[in-house]
Amino acid sequence: MIKVEHLYKSFDGVPVLKDISLEYESGKCNMIIGASGSGKTVLLKNLIGLLQPDSGDICYGEDKLSEMNYERQKALRQKIGVLFQGSALFDFATVLENVMFPMEFFTDWSKAQMRERARYCLEKVNVTGSEDKYPNELSGGMQKRVGIARAIALNPEYLFCDEPNSGLDPYTSILIDRLISDLTKEFGMTTVVNTHDMNSILEIGDKIGFISQGSLLWQGDRHTILKTECKELRDFVCANTLARNIIEGR
Repeated sequence: MIKVEHLYKSFDGVPVLKDISLEYESGKCNMIIGASGSGKTVLLKNLIGLLQPDSGDICYGEDKLSEMNYERQKALRQKIGVLFQGSALFDFATVLENVMFPMEFFTDWSKAQMRERARYCLEKVNVTGSEDKYPNELSGGMQKRVGIARAIALNPEYLFCDEPNSGLDPYTSILIDRLISDLTKEFGMTTVVNTHDMNSILEIGDKIGFISQGSLLWQGDRHTILKTECKELRDFVCANTLARNIIEGR
């Protein structure tokens, strides 16, 4: 579990996050949702340590991120997997080498052990027969799958996904959503997904926090989001035609 307690973050005196308090549970797809510029990406970067909050705490279990020394932070990073928005695969490396990369950085495994683990992860995301290909030889959906395989390479306790469906067609997006959800439940990970994709929210949103202009305005799940009384969230939801039709009973 990850706890966020009274988190504040500003840039050049401009508040971006204002008193954010959330809990992210294991075995669930926990979502940060909101329009572009709402602060959700800044929150995600604070969660994984790329940014430091002005005040407030981020707790991994009982440990506060701000109180961890270098060794403890390094140990935590080995428990974290990240799927970046653009997959962030290395163009100069093969699919297998991309998945092996975090193992080379964080473990003392032999090459044979790394290859075995990489192949296992690729099988879990239904990527076979492409080990020796390079990222530019793959479709966008396949690149996302390889990115997920790399993110789970070290069997993480925590998985962070930044706009996992960015640039994908609707059908492929559904497949990626279900893959993330299935892996979350299978491995019991605490998964945090940053998105503004309503289809993803309605498909796999086990626990959802809605941020608007840096403030947390609503918490719930995919079963209650369409019944919200929060005006800002209703406006966000109704920007999606399908969701609007459901709300209006069409």
